Amino acid sequence: MDNRTELLVHVSELYYQQGLSQQEISKIMDMSRPTISRLLDEAKETGVVEIIVHSPILKHAQLSYALRTEFGLRDAVVLAGDYEYAKSLTRCAEEAAHFLNTVLDNNQSIGISWGRALEALCDAIKPAEYYNVNVVQMVGCLGTGNPRVDGLELALRISKKLGGTYSNIYAPVYVDSELVYTYLVSEPQIEMTLKKALSVDIVLSGIGSLDDPNGSLYQSGCYTPEDRAELMRRGAVSSLLGRMLDAEGNEVTLDNRYVISAPLEAMRYPSWSIGINASREKAECTLAAVRGLYLNTLIVDEPLAREMLRLAGRHVPE
Repeated sequence: MDNRTELLVHVSELYYQQGLSQQEISKIMDMSRPTISRLLDEAKETGVVEIIVHSPILKHAQLSYALRTEFGLRDAVVLAGDYEYAKSLTRCAEEAAHFLNTVLDNNQSIGISWGRALEALCDAIKPAEYYNVNVVQMVGCLGTGNPRVDGLELALRISKKLGGTYSNIYAPVYVDSELVYTYLVSEPQIEMTLKKALSVDIVLSGIGSLDDPNGSLYQSGCYTPEDRAELMRRGAVSSLLGRMLDAEGNEVTLDNRYVISAPLEAMRYPSWSIGINASREKAECTLAAVRGLYLNTLIVDEPLAREMLRLAGRHVPE
């Protein structure tokens, strides 16, 4: 080693291995504290010191940075690796559970959607004791299919794990009659829950894709193949809170189809509006949700992140 490298090694050993402060090292080395600080920075830049963060799930730092900066997000976490869809979604949900632990506090409310991502998240959340946490169902029920992916059960399960309470919407996500819609959203319990959805602190949501035959909306029979074809003809590519979006994040509607959920704008108000998704096939629908400014945080896998950047014409890190 040359003299400079030996100096960097010695200062680094004093700081990282012996636990001395920069001021203590400056006295030992007869150098100013700012000089010691610059030497420690140089040690990291030249590879003398490598900082390893032992995370339970390996993340791709460059892609996380690229997503956050390119799309103006508050935060983004990209999980490294390429796995089959179910495993990748489970990994993203586990990371979302860890992320929730870092941002959730007492006296806060959590708004949720439904679907496979939220089911996986609910499974991943560990029991914890918070004070006065309320879980708010932001969209009506699927009603058929797998009850584990429906908002009623998810709100109950998450609130139980966090030692909190829940507010539900006891109504279907879609109705075909304006009269029925007006009656349901005026029902006191539903009206109160929809109002709560406008002021939650954190939103947790999956992101639906219209070309996914295994999607919760399609599997539950909430719309027919003809409905799906008409929505796609009108430009729909994505769904949030049971509402359809085009590629730029604008809402797309069907005639005589009324949605019982909070408006999409409700996802713009919270401090954290967190989207969870996986697989490159979900890049277009995720990009639509980001372009509509409905999400300020993404927790996704590496193939999805790369495809989002490619579709948007942005630089894709190695």
